[in-house]
Amino acid sequence: MKKRNAILTGLVFTVAVFAGSSLYASEGTESYSKGNHLKALEAVGIEAKAKDLGVMKTITDDNGKKWVFNEFTKSRKLIEKMREQYEEDVAGPFISVQDEIMQAYAKPGDSIPTIILDEALKEGYFVFSRQDGETSSFKIKYDNG
Repeated sequence: MKKRNAILTGLVFTVAVFAGSSLYASEGTESYSKGNHLKALEAVGIEAKAKDLGVMKTITDDNGKKWVFNEFTKSRKLIEKMREQYEEDVAGPFISVQDEIMQAYAKPGDSIPTIILDEALKEGYFVFSRQDGETSSFKIKYDNG
């Protein structure tokens, strides 16, 4: 029994140390991530500022077209909005396309992908940056199947 308590105490201590270091590093990570998203947006012709980026925030390109911004790891609200907005299954194919792109093209070290969709949430871009600065963008469009 004593052995078990010692192991659990060690585990709690390890988790606390890890969580503490993660919290400390989060500001730099968030800034780095936003920089990658800005590069991704620039690659598809959209100029934005870091303060404009946020889950489901609308940004406007130079032509006045409005886009909904998301990042791949925070797309739950986007999927929920698609399911609310459409009777047909737009979210399912959208998720499948993202998966296909990631399986075929993603490499270790790539940034978290940027998802930018038009206001109707049916077409846009899936973009990520590589460590060497190269940006890969994929036009995505829902066409009723």
